[in-house]
Amino acid sequence: MLKKLLLILVAFAAAASVRAVDLNAIEVDVKMNPGKYRQLLERFEKSDTTLTPAELATVYYGYSYTPDYDPRETFAEVEEAYEAADYEKAEELALEALKLNPVSLDLNVLALAAVDRMRDKGTYGKKILNYGIKCDLIATAILESGRGTSASSPFVVISSADMSRIMRNVLGIERIVDRTKVGDVDAIKVTFPTSDRQHILYFNNTREKEFFATHK
Repeated sequence: MLKKLLLILVAFAAAASVRAVDLNAIEVDVKMNPGKYRQLLERFEKSDTTLTPAELATVYYGYSYTPDYDPRETFAEVEEAYEAADYEKAEELALEALKLNPVSLDLNVLALAAVDRMRDKGTYGKKILNYGIKCDLIATAILESGRGTSASSPFVVISSADMSRIMRNVLGIERIVDRTKVGDVDAIKVTFPTSDRQHILYFNNTREKEFFATHK
């Protein structure tokens, strides 16, 4: 279920234009204009589809320049509740965690999966739509950040968890064959469900690396 949940995003995201992410410019903007960033984040939390590509990039990548950013956070209890088929608890736990980390693709996917499982048991249509939009917005920001097919144009993420979700739930990766580094870029050899042919995807996860370097 989780693996297939977001594959509908691929066609949309694949058609989006690639825009190189200027992390330095985003850092300056967020730190110099925290009020402006908060307004953009609030629009995202309301599933505002009118956010421009530049605003969306600021929301996602800019979060890593706020005091709340902590890629050490894990949400095993949310996934455990989901795997135990306690979907109400999974969504409740995910919602609480999203108050602390609203731009986590990992958390938004788990919340979406949980409410989707309950679509026939109550009025979850609005929640499904809202979580789905936020997953779509985050995935689009990531897939627009690079082509992902070369070390010179990697997908840019702010956590390993989001990198995994992009591969599993958005790109539909069947299997990770191997991992290596090309400089600071992660090169991940993968296979897709319809073919045994191996492909390499490239990710820039330097924001997480920089965090761990300063939080030993």
